[in-house]
Amino acid sequence: MARVVLALDKVQHRHQLPAPRWFKPWAKRSGPGIVKLSLDLHEGSILGLVGPNGAGKTTLLRLMAGILPLQQGAVSGRFRGETLHPVEDLRPWVGHMPEQVRWQGHQSVVQALTELADMRNVPIKRVLSLVKLVGLSDRSEEVLNNLSQGMRQRLSIAAALLGSPKVLLLDEPFNGLDPVAARAFTDLVKTLASKGVSVVISSHMVGHLNGLIDRVALLHQGQLLDEGPLGEVERRLGLAGRYRAAGTGSLSEDLLQHPDIEVLEHHAEGQAWELTFRGPASTLMVNLMEAAVHVERWGPVEPDLVEWLCAATGMEVDDISLNVQAPSMVPLATVEVGEDE
Repeated sequence: MARVVLALDKVQHRHQLPAPRWFKPWAKRSGPGIVKLSLDLHEGSILGLVGPNGAGKTTLLRLMAGILPLQQGAVSGRFRGETLHPVEDLRPWVGHMPEQVRWQGHQSVVQALTELADMRNVPIKRVLSLVKLVGLSDRSEEVLNNLSQGMRQRLSIAAALLGSPKVLLLDEPFNGLDPVAARAFTDLVKTLASKGVSVVISSHMVGHLNGLIDRVALLHQGQLLDEGPLGEVERRLGLAGRYRAAGTGSLSEDLLQHPDIEVLEHHAEGQAWELTFRGPASTLMVNLMEAAVHVERWGPVEPDLVEWLCAATGMEVDDISLNVQAPSMVPLATVEVGEDE
């Protein structure tokens, strides 16, 4: 396993919300945020930070970027030397790409990056190398107003990489990208990881992370529900080893009652059928061939975000939806509450 470059130990940041009283008109209370979360980032690894809107993904990224203050817990980094040391200021080591960056104006790509580089005492040579790295060499003199969404995303990554960060945080980077731009963006992220950069991608669209991430972290209501290699997390949540087959013909009960096959869903309408199961795919395929049914579709079932959340929380789909939408969402864990809360 790759070595840990950034370790979060029971970190917390809860947003302060207005709670005025007649004798305390400026009083505040602690609202939603990140609650006692522990997470390790590995060198050259791509972590998918998955959760619904309002789960706390952006808050966690801003905390890791050093934008939001740490209220509780500790942060350690292996940025110098071979051992983890407490880190007071993360900004020199972490690059952050926010969800929405408005690149507008009549500056060129190189001019915009050079202006940012001057603020950080980064040489122009570094700017030109980043323009090449993110694939904007042919557009280096293009004005910002003329850039497509995919080009703007590439420019945002270049800006985040100006300080040669050890950790790169990407907040919903696939928003607004067409399939071609999303594929190019994926290749760029893999290139950065191959150079040893630890990458964190926040997303509520699990499909975009398939084939890209090495590890997944499931976030809900400010807490980390599970984290680890994708396959391991799927197995722990009972979402691994599922297949779906569809076709025509008559499926007998004997065909489906195999001791090694667990039928999860079975729908039939006339001669058409669809079957979702867990178990050895080859075993069921042999049974279907022996039964002389016609198989039209066959493949593994990839879990979506709703399934992740339901499996991790034990909640039903309707309950998950209500909790995600509630503006007064509070953390799942029991926390100490002060007298002003």
